[in-house]
Amino acid sequence: MFGGEGHVFFLTTTVVEFAKIFACGPQYYDILVNSLGFVLKEHRALLRAYVFMPSHVHLVIEMPAGERISDLMRDFKKFTSTKVRQQLQREERSEFLQVLRWNAGGKKNQVFKLWMDRFDDVVIHDDEMMAVKIDYIHNNPVKAGLVATAEEWNYSSARDYLGMGHGPLPVATDWFTSREELAKG
Repeated sequence: MFGGEGHVFFLTTTVVEFAKIFACGPQYYDILVNSLGFVLKEHRALLRAYVFMPSHVHLVIEMPAGERISDLMRDFKKFTSTKVRQQLQREERSEFLQVLRWNAGGKKNQVFKLWMDRFDDVVIHDDEMMAVKIDYIHNNPVKAGLVATAEEWNYSSARDYLGMGHGPLPVATDWFTSREELAKG
């Protein structure tokens, strides 16, 4: 998996101004779930780990040869922006709609802007780096004070890795090498 034609990426994308739009209710997290599931299929990518936070998203995605992570993220951000705006309008959440309008100020052909223009991506090179990134992802809601333990957060792959059930998106955990095996080297 590591070093082959496709790459495995640790990704982060954040809402402009770190607005906690997804905390408005489960319907906003559902938009992220549905959109990510769709773009993963469209780009033939494999989800290795994820967490959806109130203002940002962390992902570990394995891209096949011939597919670009920038295309997947462009599609994900475009679709979620539209759906979140529509949901905010239905619920008449004027405070967030004003933030999205303000964020788009000066942008050509843009009326609303949800996501920061860029996203952060790091290529994962080995099992040890993968384990570190996945631990970071799963502990993000704990560090943010949203839950006491990683498996309590509904919008992550923590339960999949702990053998305690599944989150809302299927993940491929077959890369995993136990820490004991890593320590043996």
